[in-house]
Formats: sequence, structure tokens, C-alpha cells
Amino acid sequence: MADAHSGIERKNDMEPEKKFMEYAIAFELTFSDDNWARLEPYFTKDAIYTVTGGPPLGGRFEGREKVLEHLRNSVDELDRKFNARRVEPVGKPKTGEDWFEMCWRATYERSGCPDLVFEGTERATFLEGRIILLEDTIEPEVSQRIKDYQLRRLC
Repeated sequence: MADAHSGIERKNDMEPEKKFMEYAIAFELTFSDDNWARLEPYFTKDAIYTVTGGPPLGGRFEGREKVLEHLRNSVDELDRKFNARRVEPVGKPKTGEDWFEMCWRATYERSGCPDLVFEGTERATFLEGRIILLEDTIEPEVSQRIKDYQLRRLC
């Protein structure tokens, strides 16, 4: 799309948001049916995923295969240990020419146990319509809270 004032060709600013939402929907479907191959087209071959904090969520994962492996492992090590999980947007998302960012709140529930709730920010940077960099910034104490939750067998 050409900018009427400058004559410079510009990308549609909604494109990163649209691509991210498509990925998020595909992720939720994958969470339901464990078909991780579905997510491959959303990442470049050399994609990087970074998550602040330590295990089970934190680290840096390079290459599409490693990114998907970590996503799967995170789901298996955390999400699937609970009866229900909700991830909800918090506030208004931000977007740029090649990136989309949103804050979120995750709530994990298991019968007879206190909820595990934490917040973070996810930012996806795109190259040619695919995620080349996915960054999750999570509250610093979350890794320890998850470990404490698992170790104390609160559930």
C-alpha cells in the first residue's frame, strides 16, 4: 500500500496482528489435539524463541525444530498437569511494521488446588509472514512459583 503523502510503499500495519492471531488459533488447536506439525508453517527455519526465567519455561531455543520441541515440552510439563488453563489478553496490544506484542494473564486450575496465575508479555517478530523471533517476558518470580507449586504437590 502506498503512503498517500510520501509515495513510499508501506506494509499493512494489521498484517503482524493478523498473522499472530492465526498462529494463536493454531496453537490452541495444537494444544487440543497434539498435532505440532500444524505450527511449522508459522515459523522460519531459523526461528528463535526466548523466555525469561528458568525451567520449566525459560531459555533460548534456536531453530524451528527446537522452538516447537520447547513449546511441546512446556505444554507437557505445565499446562497438561492442570484440568483447565485460560490465557487472556491484558490491556491493548501493540503492533509495528513487522511485530506484534500483547500482555497476557495465564490461569491454571486443578480441582481442590489453588489456582496458579501469572502474567507476561509475548512479542512476535515476523519475516516474510513467518515468526523469526518469539519472545516471552514473564514475571521474574514465576519459575520459582511453578517449582514451588510442583514440589509442594499443592495439587
